[in-house]
Amino acid sequence: MNQLNYNPQQKLRNQINNQIIDHPFTDYWDIFVLKHQHPVNIALHIVGIFFFYGLLFSAWKLQNLWLLLGLPLTQVIGLTGHFLFERSHIDLQDAVFSWRASYCLGRMLLRVVMGKYQDDIRQRQEILHNYQSSNYANI
Repeated sequence: MNQLNYNPQQKLRNQINNQIIDHPFTDYWDIFVLKHQHPVNIALHIVGIFFFYGLLFSAWKLQNLWLLLGLPLTQVIGLTGHFLFERSHIDLQDAVFSWRASYCLGRMLLRVVMGKYQDDIRQRQEILHNYQSSNYANI
């Protein structure tokens, strides 16, 4: 993905949670991974993805556009994971719709299916830990 623009508003939008605002990441995928670490939150996001595409397919196959009214529920499924299991920062634009979030959700699904998402989490945690350790060492 593209480098993130680090103006103050963008920095706030890309915070990981209330405790971690400053971080070394410039690629939204890295931030996304750190916002989605809890297994139940990840599972709820994957359920939401399948529900989303299931609704689209059903609306097309049954030729019933009323089914599309259920699409916002797919967002609620993912947000439930954040509210109940992982208190990471939720950007309103990403929660409603953004290309960057959609791209990362698809990538997360693929990485989970391939069994590599936990490695992604560990790598980002290590980078963040090293960054925080070096910053605290300078104080």
